[in-house]
Amino acid sequence: MAFFLLLLLNFSGYAKIVVELKPFVEVINKNILIKDIADIKSDKNEKTLKNFISTLKITTLKDNIAKIKKEQILKTLQNNYIDVSKINIIGENCIVKLKTKKLEISEIENDIKKFIQQKFGDRIAIKSISIGNKSFTIPFSKTEKKIEIKSSTNSHIYINYFIYNDGKLFKKIPITLKIEKFIMAPFAKRDIPKGKKISINDIYFKKIKIYSKSDILGKDEIIGNIAKRNIKKDSIIKRYFIEPNYLVIKRKSVKIIYKNGPIKIELLGLALENGILGQIIRVKNISSDRIIKCRVVAPFTVEFIR
Repeated sequence: MAFFLLLLLNFSGYAKIVVELKPFVEVINKNILIKDIADIKSDKNEKTLKNFISTLKITTLKDNIAKIKKEQILKTLQNNYIDVSKINIIGENCIVKLKTKKLEISEIENDIKKFIQQKFGDRIAIKSISIGNKSFTIPFSKTEKKIEIKSSTNSHIYINYFIYNDGKLFKKIPITLKIEKFIMAPFAKRDIPKGKKISINDIYFKKIKIYSKSDILGKDEIIGNIAKRNIKKDSIIKRYFIEPNYLVIKRKSVKIIYKNGPIKIELLGLALENGILGQIIRVKNISSDRIIKCRVVAPFTVEFIR
C-alpha cells in the first residue's frame, strides 16, 4: 500500500488535497477518523488518495472531549507514507466531543420492573426504587444494559444495574428495591376437627404476604396428614396444626410379620417410634426382647427387615 501511494503521488503532478478542519464536531464513536473532523477536497486525479486519507484513524478518545491539532494530522499522514507537501491543511485544531444522551431514572425503573416481573411474577411487589441520581449521561452510540441481583431479604432486593458501551463496562449503578413478597398459602375450606385426616377438599390456597416462609406449607405437606387441633374455616393451616398420619404409634403394640420364602410368621411387638407408611422404625420383639428394624406396612403392622 505504501509503495502504491508513493507512485500515485509521483505521477499525480502538483495537484493538492485540501483538508479543512472543522472547529467543533460531535461524534458517536471514540475512534476518530480524519473524515470525522474535516472536509476533504481534491480533483478527480486524487480521488483514490482522498478516500484513503478520509479513513485514517487520528486517535481514540480517552475522555468525552479532546482537542485534535494540525500536527497530529500531519504525523498521521507521514506515518502512512503520504507526502504532506502535497496536502493543504486549513485550520489549527478541532474540538471533538463524544455525543451523549441522558438515561432518565424513569427508563431505569421501567427496566427494573420488567426484570422483577419476568423473574418473580406476582410473588414480589415493588414498593419503592432507590437509585440516587435523577439521570445519567451515557454515550449516544449503542449501549447494552444488564441487571443482576446482588442480595435480597424479605423486605429488600439489592441490584446492580450495568451499562455496557462497545462491549465494555461503562457504568455500574447500585440500586435498592423496597419490596413485599407473596406466596400461595393453605387455608381451611371448612371446619376441620382434631384427629381428622385432611383431604384436598378440606383446603384452598390464596396469596398472602410472606412473614416467615418456613411457616408456609405446601399441598403435599398437608394432604393425608392429621389435624393436631381443631382448625376453623378460613384460617391459615400452620405447621404445628398438623401431624403425620402415623400408622404405628410409639409405645403401642404392633403385629410383626416375618417372611422367609413360603413361611410367614406373625408375632407381637412394641413400637419404639412413630411410623408412617413405608417408614423403617425400631420395634421390640415381645417374645425375645430383641430390638429389630421393621418397615411399616399397615395400621399397627410392621414387616421385619433382614
